Amino acid sequence: MDKITLTQHGKWLPADVQTTVSLFMGLVGDQPGIMLESAEVDGRLGRYSLMAWDYRLMLHPVDGKLVVEATDERLAPLKELEGMDFLPGIKKAAEILNIEQKTEGGNSRDTIPGLTRGLYGYFGYGVAGMFERKLAECCKPADAEACLVLPGQLVLFDHLRHSCCYLSLDEGAAPTPAPIQWGADLTAPEAGTPTVHPGKEEYMAGVERCKELIAEGECIQVVLSTRFTVPVPDEPFRIYRRLRQANPSPFMFYMKFPDCASMGKTCGTTLLGSSPEMMVRSDAGHLEVRPIAGTRWRGETEKEDMRLEKELLADPKERAEHVMLVDLGRNDLGRISKPGTVTVEKFMNVERFSHVMHLTSYVEGELKDGLDGVDVLQATFPAGTLSGAPKIRAMEIIADLEPQDRGPYGGCIGWMGLDDGVVSLDTGITIRSMWIRDGVCNWQAGAGIVYDSDAEAEWNECHNKARVLLEVITGKGGTDVFADR
Repeated sequence: MDKITLTQHGKWLPADVQTTVSLFMGLVGDQPGIMLESAEVDGRLGRYSLMAWDYRLMLHPVDGKLVVEATDERLAPLKELEGMDFLPGIKKAAEILNIEQKTEGGNSRDTIPGLTRGLYGYFGYGVAGMFERKLAECCKPADAEACLVLPGQLVLFDHLRHSCCYLSLDEGAAPTPAPIQWGADLTAPEAGTPTVHPGKEEYMAGVERCKELIAEGECIQVVLSTRFTVPVPDEPFRIYRRLRQANPSPFMFYMKFPDCASMGKTCGTTLLGSSPEMMVRSDAGHLEVRPIAGTRWRGETEKEDMRLEKELLADPKERAEHVMLVDLGRNDLGRISKPGTVTVEKFMNVERFSHVMHLTSYVEGELKDGLDGVDVLQATFPAGTLSGAPKIRAMEIIADLEPQDRGPYGGCIGWMGLDDGVVSLDTGITIRSMWIRDGVCNWQAGAGIVYDSDAEAEWNECHNKARVLLEVITGKGGTDVFADR
């Protein structure tokens, strides 16, 4: 199949009186759309935010096979890929597609990052069964969910220069934001009591079973989770707005997909969240993962912060879990990196966020020649922080003990670049997140089970994480979704 090259026509405009929320509400409103933000902007974690809508292409699996929804006639040849296994189909589609850009206005120093030239969406936890044959029984490919979209309209918001670039696949398009109600009330209506599955007794029994298997040498750690559901009490974007106010994070996301029967599990889904943790990033082949394990609340003063940092760094359990996750990250990147390039650039640093501090390490490598973005995901998916170690055995145990598939939870969200000959992508782990389907809001919380775990303490950790998100849903506050990892 011949290469398909599309051109985005862009125009830089000042955005000093706009916000990402006001632009999204005015341009996208209630229609399907995506917002990707780094709400704590410091230049390193995220200079840009992205809004995207008017999906021209949607790629998703049904029964493990690729389904292609193309509304732009220039993309019609991609229909030939329909029916392929999902991941080979995604690889082929990304190989065929290329995006060029023509822009006007802006400063000569302004550059448009690869973030604007890609496919956007999510991979649910169950896609692991497509990436790894050994997991095909416990994560059946036919049950996996995912969706990647190519939007026709985008806005790149540059927080550093207080400007934005409107990009369109249609020449001459100039979207104008609709009027919005400034200062709109974010008070939420009452929500019901969440249903929890598995409940406390079943979850605690699962913890004890994990401890038995760990004692038998089956694994070192298992991340066991439980699901919470409640009827949706409010509009999803209003929930997202409360979440970004209460819990700013490096990976903030809102993704609304169409109500289309052919889309399988993704039909009518809205996914939103505030994730503190990168899954994997490739910047033109420079790979990076950032394991996070170990948490303390922020202090009221700098002196108290320093005391808590020392306490965190001295905690043997926190350190042991962190070292295990760094080793997992090194092993994952080692599968796809050039020999001798995998390094731990920063080890066990304490990073301070708005409400908490974390132990964080930076593991980096250089991608082998001939590999692409799907290969990068295959080597790292899912993150060890959501599975355990060794990863494959831990996931088999999770499948035996958790009563339902995880859906989006534990997978990843983000984008995969379409620049010809360049491998770029940026993904966050789908935690501290919720998905809304058929009028029901779902979210999960997990805890890392090790040989000396206390079953009730692990249940309380899950419950506390879930409670924080419920408070955001209901507008009753919410402290920080980074806490009690």
